[in-house]
Amino acid sequence: MKIMNIGILAHVDAGKTTLTESMLYTSGAIAKSGRVDSGSTITDSMTLEKQRGITIQASIASYQWNHVKINLIDTPGHIDFYSEVERSLNILDGVVLLISAKDGIQAQTRILYDAIKKKKLPAFIFINKIDQPGIDLELLYKDIKEKLASHILIMQSFKNDYTLSPKQVDRLSEEFRDTIIETDDALLEKFILDQSITPEELLISRRKNIINGKLLPIYHGSALKHIGTKELMDALLLEFQPYPLPTDSKLAALVYKIERDDHRNKRTYMRIFGGSIKARDVLIPEGHSDSIKIKKLETSCNGKIVETEKIECSDIAIFPNEAQLKIGDSIGAIPNSNLILHNHNLIMQANISPVFSSDRAFLLEALSELAETDPLLQYKLDSRSSDITMEFLGKVQMEVIAALLQSRYHLKVKIENVTTIYKERPLKKANFTAHIEIPPNPFWASIGLSIEPLPIGAGLYYESNVSYGYLNRSFQNAVEEGIRYGCEQGLYGWEVTDLKVIFEYGLYYSPVSTPADFRHLAPIVFEQALKQSGTELLEPCLSFELYVPQDCNARVYNDLKKFHADIESIKTKHHEIVVAGKIPARTSQLYKEQLSELTKGRGVFLTEQAGYQKNTGEIFTQARKPDDRLDKTRYMFDKACIGNEDTKM
Repeated sequence: MKIMNIGILAHVDAGKTTLTESMLYTSGAIAKSGRVDSGSTITDSMTLEKQRGITIQASIASYQWNHVKINLIDTPGHIDFYSEVERSLNILDGVVLLISAKDGIQAQTRILYDAIKKKKLPAFIFINKIDQPGIDLELLYKDIKEKLASHILIMQSFKNDYTLSPKQVDRLSEEFRDTIIETDDALLEKFILDQSITPEELLISRRKNIINGKLLPIYHGSALKHIGTKELMDALLLEFQPYPLPTDSKLAALVYKIERDDHRNKRTYMRIFGGSIKARDVLIPEGHSDSIKIKKLETSCNGKIVETEKIECSDIAIFPNEAQLKIGDSIGAIPNSNLILHNHNLIMQANISPVFSSDRAFLLEALSELAETDPLLQYKLDSRSSDITMEFLGKVQMEVIAALLQSRYHLKVKIENVTTIYKERPLKKANFTAHIEIPPNPFWASIGLSIEPLPIGAGLYYESNVSYGYLNRSFQNAVEEGIRYGCEQGLYGWEVTDLKVIFEYGLYYSPVSTPADFRHLAPIVFEQALKQSGTELLEPCLSFELYVPQDCNARVYNDLKKFHADIESIKTKHHEIVVAGKIPARTSQLYKEQLSELTKGRGVFLTEQAGYQKNTGEIFTQARKPDDRLDKTRYMFDKACIGNEDTKM
């Protein structure tokens, strides 16, 4: 059987999940179409999704249409869950991008279409909610041409009662025909030479250039009322022309999703790009030393997850309760060079703790499970204070995590000290040495370190100039461990990064010195060198593209400066001003809110992470976490170094 994996993408409230329900209903996969507002949809299966009426995690639902199995991947619309969309794009054959006829193109629409283009996926536009009053489709078509794709094909005509009919190839409008010719060099040459172009040639060219992304077909409907759903389903098969890969090819597969249901049952989702998988097969993912035996195999079938014995090429394999696989694991040669799992800098952090201290161990277990399903959630147990620090991408994600802990794990938690994650970098080259038996050094070790700043984004570079023949490996490893420990807290309390640390000098006393002496002294020497250098604060920043009407240009430009934006270019495109540059993450959300008010909703502010830059605002410090083993010695070193300009002790 032919199989296709189709993603349903859109901005919030455009009707993604409603369209998915309508397609399942139209195909006969489900007897009744669920509604988002009543929490009865197939794909929004989490209790939290039903309560909030939003899609939080990508989900799969399947149907059969004209002897083809279609796996629909319903994706989140909120920007805080964009990583779910990115991972889903890795396994798709095509995309339906929804636009609300009433709301038009939103900032998230542009972000999604840009991601689709980068992945080189064929796409349809489905203009939803055409039954709502006050819509202007001609204006929306113009917007799509200016903001998304210049070559669009209006694939349907419809009357005032929203009766839809396809535009036949032999009755193409002149504009429709010209658009196809403009994207095909061979047809364009025939047109210039005044040679005849047959309807068959136009049809072949249309399908080819829809697949390669040169043409963007547009369909219409109202998913809630099932208007236009059948036409869209027919078009997916007609235009995308699914063909399965040979089943005798070698296994090639990618884990793109892990989920847990409200009862904490785990499912792992893997797209099969080549070959097939059977129950009781033994798999060895890339980078794994141990093999994994598939005890049970599931698939999506007509809106349900069912057990099966075999998953064919192009389908989605589901493994229940498989402990070893993680998101990004692959088997064999994935045939698409664009299959990249993006790394995002987590730019916010907060302390999280259970309301009842007896729940602490269970909270750590719950966070481990949540982090397994969402790589953009990280947590760590501070070795100094035992605080649990959670790192995440945005506030909506944080709210969802807290709600999941409550609904799925029945954990009441406190989330405190929510802040942007800053970093520190040395200002200049500096060095410091502490000698055995010279106060205030209480350790049986001598260590000399030099530090110097590196370019932003370089990270920590460590080098030892001390011979292993002179100082053995266990002592040297302890020095490096101590330096990395010292980098966890700089002069302002933030992680120290983008620096070179050189271990210049070391000495031990054979009878009494231990690796622990070097491990404990190294962070103290590092801190003293850091104080000689001083540090500068680094803040997370975003690259941005800003689209505003020309009449708002001056005010928008001035406001960007107020929010510490660095403007790199200003261009005119159609009737808009396009401004590009960088802006601190801490000011970007407030600017976005004010932009909407300033431009009456006509401004679009697109951002993506751009690493770190020198801090442009006030100095934000983080309380230093205590260390009972070292703090007294740190204090003694600080006291001894006051007024001492010599860095050698």
